[in-house]
Amino acid sequence: AMAVIVLLAGIVAAAMASASPHPVSSIRVENIKARSTAVVLSATPDSFNATVNWVTVSWSGVDKPSLHDWFGLYEVNDDVTKTAPIKFQYAHVSKNYLVTGAGSLEVQIVNVRADHVFVFFRNGTDYPVVAARSNAIATQTPNQPQQLRVALTAEPGSLLITWTTRDTVAPQVEYQLPPSEAYIIQAATTFSYNRSMMCGAPATTVGYRNPGQFHSALIRNLVPGQVVTYRVGDATLQVFSGQYTVSAAPAPASAVDIVAFGDLGQWQLDNTQQQSAMAASYNTTTAILADMAKTQTVHHIGDISYARGYMSQWEQFHVQIQEIAARAPYMVGIGNHERDWPNSGSLFQGTDSGGECGVAYETRFPMPTEKDKPWYAYAYGPLYFIVMSTEHSFGPTSDQYQFFVKALAAVNRTATPWVIFSGHRPFYIDSTNFAPGDCDQTVATEMRDSFETLLYNNKVDLIFGAHHHSYQRTCPVYKGSCQQPGPDGYAGPVIVDLGMAGADNSQNLQKPQPAIFEFTNDNTHGFCRIHADATTFSLQFLEGAERKVMDSFTLTKP
Repeated sequence: AMAVIVLLAGIVAAAMASASPHPVSSIRVENIKARSTAVVLSATPDSFNATVNWVTVSWSGVDKPSLHDWFGLYEVNDDVTKTAPIKFQYAHVSKNYLVTGAGSLEVQIVNVRADHVFVFFRNGTDYPVVAARSNAIATQTPNQPQQLRVALTAEPGSLLITWTTRDTVAPQVEYQLPPSEAYIIQAATTFSYNRSMMCGAPATTVGYRNPGQFHSALIRNLVPGQVVTYRVGDATLQVFSGQYTVSAAPAPASAVDIVAFGDLGQWQLDNTQQQSAMAASYNTTTAILADMAKTQTVHHIGDISYARGYMSQWEQFHVQIQEIAARAPYMVGIGNHERDWPNSGSLFQGTDSGGECGVAYETRFPMPTEKDKPWYAYAYGPLYFIVMSTEHSFGPTSDQYQFFVKALAAVNRTATPWVIFSGHRPFYIDSTNFAPGDCDQTVATEMRDSFETLLYNNKVDLIFGAHHHSYQRTCPVYKGSCQQPGPDGYAGPVIVDLGMAGADNSQNLQKPQPAIFEFTNDNTHGFCRIHADATTFSLQFLEGAERKVMDSFTLTKP
């Protein structure tokens, strides 16, 4: 694992510089034509049974090889004139291709419950010409449970286990409560989404793929901190996952260790061209996985996979986080790249979700929310999180604002002394983006105008944001100024912006730096580790590749 981390640290910049921001969307699918050629394309092996698989793609017989020749990975039944490839690569990446007209590359295939095929194209991406099609690469395990993730629910002492398969007959979770070795069986409910449920292209056109069947099973009546050993699968199909261990939420005020970040994305080790390829995200998830003993739960506030209408990107994202999300509740908040779409109910009218308009996000990550009201609160040991949607109305007359009022009134400071308010877009931010509309400073000002006083009067301890791809931390702040502690020790919320998990850094900090900011970093990717108990809250910003501590601070209570 360490060898991979070091390798990635060295190639992040190259990977991001060599690819356009959204390579797959540059392919003009509607212009694809076919012609008879002498090109031969093959893939070995011709079948796979794992979640992640390596295949050798080989080609030969290309007359007058060009820098514009490329091959794409598809599901075997895809119509290439209507569906974008899962990913693609230029043939000249293979050494000597431009001289010999032949080459080969290793490509990583994620099991998306379907057989695959490679297609070789000539004539670039604007007017591609199909030159050859490989043999099929068959999946032997279309119903192997995949994409496991655990979530907390609104019901204390419960855990929701979710996973994905192609078919379903009798999905269930089988779990043990050590030291007992007896298995308890809990049936799962099955659900999914389809093209018609989303709002626009590319999610409803070239980016759409069958997302599979999702299954969720609720484990109830757990005592705080109880360890659960479980596996998921289908009793009739006789297919089950491996075993995982996860723990219920700990007792109030007990010490906890959690991870928090925003703007993660995904990346594959073959460095192919994808719709979104964020190499730094792999460092982040690898580093978290290497120290799961300090990861009781994960708090990911928005811009989750950056699929933006290309369903295959969700598949890769789930694979990347599964070994984390199956072992620690993975709690998420919605971001602009999950929700925003014109005339769909989002606050902002941009096209950042690629037509998904929150459907993929809400289906894939069941949180304790109502449909298209993705705000909620949850307690975890001494921490009380309020998760807002910055992509929905948050003004004083909105449903969301009324939720804030009720959630804050419900806080039990004896059980959860630390209150953290979080939303994808930042509440305070060091950024030169003062443009109107949905830009950094404009939205931050609107949020502060709406509910800064509410949060301050309710003595919120910290406000987490992301969206700006940097790490930033303020003093205790209110109305734009640093505050001194009052008689009860409360000064104001500390702002932590943690949008540095994977997406390209946002390098537009102000000069001079605004006085309220005590630390900013816009050139390092990573994540935050939090240790908290009843009287102490400590946060470290860790660089992803080598886990160096870049910033740390501690808050205390009497």
